[in-house]
Amino acid sequence: MNIFRSKAVTTTPEKVPVENKGPVTHTPILSPPGEYTPVTPPPLDETQVKKLGDLRAYFIKNMLPESDSYYPNEKGFLTDATLKRYLRARKWDFEAAKNMLDNTVKWRRGYKPDLLDPDYIRPEAETGKMYFNGFDKCGRPVWIMRPRLENSKDAERQIKHVVYSLERGIRLMPDMVENIAIVVDFKDSSASHNPSVATCKKFLDILGNHYPERLGKFFINNAPWFFFATFKLISPFMDPITKQKIKFVYDREGKTDTKGTTNEWVHLKDYISSNQLETDFGGEYHFSYEVEPYWNALLDKTGRPYKVIEY
Repeated sequence: MNIFRSKAVTTTPEKVPVENKGPVTHTPILSPPGEYTPVTPPPLDETQVKKLGDLRAYFIKNMLPESDSYYPNEKGFLTDATLKRYLRARKWDFEAAKNMLDNTVKWRRGYKPDLLDPDYIRPEAETGKMYFNGFDKCGRPVWIMRPRLENSKDAERQIKHVVYSLERGIRLMPDMVENIAIVVDFKDSSASHNPSVATCKKFLDILGNHYPERLGKFFINNAPWFFFATFKLISPFMDPITKQKIKFVYDREGKTDTKGTTNEWVHLKDYISSNQLETDFGGEYHFSYEVEPYWNALLDKTGRPYKVIEY
């Protein structure tokens, strides 16, 4: 008998602390918090008031006839708030703002973005690649995008999903709030999930030309190396003001590798309160996306199937 027979050595695996995020919910936050601080533009001077009045008169004269079924929608869109957004976007150049808004009015008459069928759009929402949840400290609805969950097989419907989401986001805006905050989370994304330059340009075209002044902040979270390559390619096509609104988010360890970009790096909690921010981003709201409860909540809040509003 071998008295030197070795005994099996057993080791207890090191326990990795599990973060307790609390109970999970599938209900998105689609109602604004009780307190928020909206960003309001400065009051108009006499020259700007005159330009606003002239622009109003032009579009009253050229609006659809009341007999047209789309008249209530167009009247609701052509508010003074809309006219001022277009004038601000064109730095109060009257002709430039008029032409820009003219193009949008023609686009809306044909595209009817506020009447997109939710049943047609819903397949794009199955994975949770794009949804609203929470509000930032200025009262802006937070629009979350997760490129790794991209599931689109129809390019036209993919773009219409973006437009549909913009329209629904506008309907979530509380009083005195005119724009949204976007959070793009590239966690677990690969280069194959990276939006093409053409898709990015199309998104920027729709946002810039037909929804001016609707972007408040644009946060890029977990930005991978391949995104920065795309960002450098699309940057020349961006309006400088739009580009300034794009912020890159530090990771939780506070690493500061800025990848050479000149855009500002920030912490999300400085812009979105913890109770409005998902635990995935370091907040307190333990949300897990499921399409059925999300879709029903969104339609209940923004119109089932549609809601005519004043923009």
